[in-house]
Amino acid sequence: MSRPIDLRVVAAIATIGAAAIASAAWQDDTGSLGAGPFPPPPELSARYVFGWSGIEAAAADVRLRPRGDGTWECAVDGGTSGLARKLWKLDATYRATVTGDGWVPLESRLAENYRRYRIEEVFEYRPGGVRSRRENTKPGADPPRWREHAAPGLRDMSAALLLARSQPLRDGDEFSLAVFPGEDMYLVRVKVVGREKLSWRGEERDTVRLSLRIDAIKKDGTTEPHRKFQRGSVWVSDDAVRLPLRVEVKVFIGHVFAELVSLDSGP
Repeated sequence: MSRPIDLRVVAAIATIGAAAIASAAWQDDTGSLGAGPFPPPPELSARYVFGWSGIEAAAADVRLRPRGDGTWECAVDGGTSGLARKLWKLDATYRATVTGDGWVPLESRLAENYRRYRIEEVFEYRPGGVRSRRENTKPGADPPRWREHAAPGLRDMSAALLLARSQPLRDGDEFSLAVFPGEDMYLVRVKVVGREKLSWRGEERDTVRLSLRIDAIKKDGTTEPHRKFQRGSVWVSDDAVRLPLRVEVKVFIGHVFAELVSLDSGP
């Protein structure tokens, strides 16, 4: 006599199958996303301020420029400020090289200087992934070693932003990005909510509003909700520059924001 089917086994098989299908879906999305038709940005220098629940806590200077060999250089220098700096001192620099053809990262470096220790990270990108090495001078930290991270279309933050701004950004459009800001990989799902007027530093600006959803990408290719991120919105200038004017993110401790305060762009 045949044994009755164990429904728990059936449920487990169905769950594994559904996870595999979902994993394949996002990997197809991020792996197939190429540069869109929107023209590259001009050479520019911008300054952003960052804060929590309306209180400014940090600032960063961003510089983006094309180089003669067909690549672009992105440089970010920033740190905490004001009261936040007294509580948590941080100065950080980031340097990245990105191809102008497809907005693909080649290499990047991150340095974070805290009050009593320093973290340096090197990233070497290759098709489908990145090789990273992290050195932490904090007592008791793990010794530096190379780690491999693999995901179709994986990009650093600068390349992901350049790739996103190149898309048509039609109302209702959706696309996904595999992003590696350091240490871990994330799946960023972007939806174009629509065109909006944004009151920005005393003037009304035409913007494209994007909504963000972020999941963590695990080693086996499956995803899970980001433990700290809940939801986010980005208002991008609806012009030739297409630079984020304001970012608002709901996290477990409240609302975090970033806002552009100055911009110097080429012709």
